[in-house]
Amino acid sequence: TTASTSSLGIKGAPTLVIGTMNSREDKINIVKEHFIRKGYRVHSGLQFGCELVLYADDPSKVHSDFCVYIIGDDGMLDWREIQTMVRSMPDFHKTLVLANVRLDEEGKSVVDELAMATEHAPFRHKQRIIDQAGLQRKKIKTNDPSSSQSEGTDSKE
Repeated sequence: TTASTSSLGIKGAPTLVIGTMNSREDKINIVKEHFIRKGYRVHSGLQFGCELVLYADDPSKVHSDFCVYIIGDDGMLDWREIQTMVRSMPDFHKTLVLANVRLDEEGKSVVDELAMATEHAPFRHKQRIIDQAGLQRKKIKTNDPSSSQSEGTDSKE
């Protein structure tokens, strides 16, 4: 791979070279650029056990909605890894997205996505329908202890 200006003009983002094996960091950068192009704000997912987390808006205003796990070079996932990740997502209030980086016929990088959502322990969560990303609003911090208002219509209790 070469570190140059990517197709989005992001300096230092990797450009795939046909016939080379990309490092883990290259794949993470390719997936990160993919989701930036889709309009997400992308940050490290280390605290959630994945490579990336996606925010639909400013991270100071909303919680992330998605954890992104990038599949390794062999394209295989151990069922225990998947089970562990999928089971932890409801506790994090996130949807797991599996991402695979591959080369198309022209040698350009393509990111395949698979979203995996579950409510394996529905007793832990209130039933609610989220029809768009970015609805998990953070609570506004005020000096008044009696005020527990949240910005927006969705609040976590």
